[in-house]
Amino acid sequence: MEKTSIKENYEYWFFDNQKEYFDTVEQMLNEEYQITDSIHLCVELTKQEKSYLLSFIPVEPIDEHIKETLHQLDKEYKVVYPNYEHCILNTISSIRKQFNGKPEYALDEHMENIFKEKRYKNVIVMLLDGLGENILENNLDKDSFLRTYHLYTNTAIYPSTTAASTTATISGLSPIRTGWLGWQNYFKEIKKNIILFNGKDYFTDEPTGFSGYKALPYDPFYAGLRVNGSIHQPNFRKKKRRLKKVLKSSLRAIKKKKQNAQYVYFTEPDSLMHEFGTFDDKVVDKLKEMDKDLAWYANKLPKDTLLIISADHGHTNIKNIEFYNCTSLLKMLNRRPSNDSRCITFSVKEEYRTIFPKLFSDLFGYAYDIMPSSEAMHQEFFGKRSEIPHTRVYDFLADYVAIAKKEYCFNYKGVENIEFKSHHAGITADEMLVPVIVFRK
Repeated sequence: MEKTSIKENYEYWFFDNQKEYFDTVEQMLNEEYQITDSIHLCVELTKQEKSYLLSFIPVEPIDEHIKETLHQLDKEYKVVYPNYEHCILNTISSIRKQFNGKPEYALDEHMENIFKEKRYKNVIVMLLDGLGENILENNLDKDSFLRTYHLYTNTAIYPSTTAASTTATISGLSPIRTGWLGWQNYFKEIKKNIILFNGKDYFTDEPTGFSGYKALPYDPFYAGLRVNGSIHQPNFRKKKRRLKKVLKSSLRAIKKKKQNAQYVYFTEPDSLMHEFGTFDDKVVDKLKEMDKDLAWYANKLPKDTLLIISADHGHTNIKNIEFYNCTSLLKMLNRRPSNDSRCITFSVKEEYRTIFPKLFSDLFGYAYDIMPSSEAMHQEFFGKRSEIPHTRVYDFLADYVAIAKKEYCFNYKGVENIEFKSHHAGITADEMLVPVIVFRK
């Protein structure tokens, strides 16, 4: 720790590791210091006439203008709230109507105009993981296949994360209906946070014998329709995955004498962006390769086919906060946090229900908005207010939800957790705006 005297009775303390910072904040709060200001991710603590400004964010110069200097670190991010009138659920509703099924949500006006022009025999809904609007526009040329057929923009399902959004797309139902609210959730019957996709304990990575699919079952959107329905995605057990293999599977499944509805999914560019960041050369190269494969695929599709390509969410470059070291907040919880690192839920002990959100806002208000889970539901983050929530939703969302609005991301798993360079599940435009690419044949 480095201490700098700014003026009489005012010092600036810089910590080069976050644990020491959080421990010192907690110690001073226990000594009855009061938080009197929050700047960026720094806090000012005061007792009587003595004040200290604590920070783990490097900044220069350190002088009497230190607060102004810290404020200059603030970045403006456009935020986009989920809109269940303009998302993939509306697209699915129009597809269901096209095949004489019941729409569950408002119809997609763009799809309605397309279906007025022609009744398509085959409809394919494809998600490319992480291909947000900003990723598409900044990583591919204007004459690429994907940008050439980019028709309009939707908002992502919220949370803007794979487990919630892919499930919403397959089922045609919002997260509040299916219960698929994030990457992992707390199941009270086994008292563990379970990764929904694989049933592993999120904090230990050990198998639990518990299945998210059995606990939260759903039917595909084409169930009950008079179509040949199918799902095509890579083998998740294999590290090396090829889009073209998935596309060939899709082509083989189209029955010439039947109506066909498909869901197609591929894991990139998401996994590369997590590892290298949103605009790394490896991401650009992968997208160019995928673009060529998709152009080939479009050419091979039979006539009377509508191909709709979108994304489960976008991506934004992030900086990590060691929330697992913030014991001043963790001690107020009934259990460890859950859901997603940029859409995080807390079960708070009764005696701390009032104190917890205030201290959270003092420490992290720059980066996250926190609200009661009931308020998040009322604001339609996870689905329409009129929808009946899945029975597990109240357990999963617990007492409070914190939603990322800036470039910071919580690591609440621990020191061994992989820290991504880019992530999602927040409400920045980069995470929430997804392209809709439409190819008609």
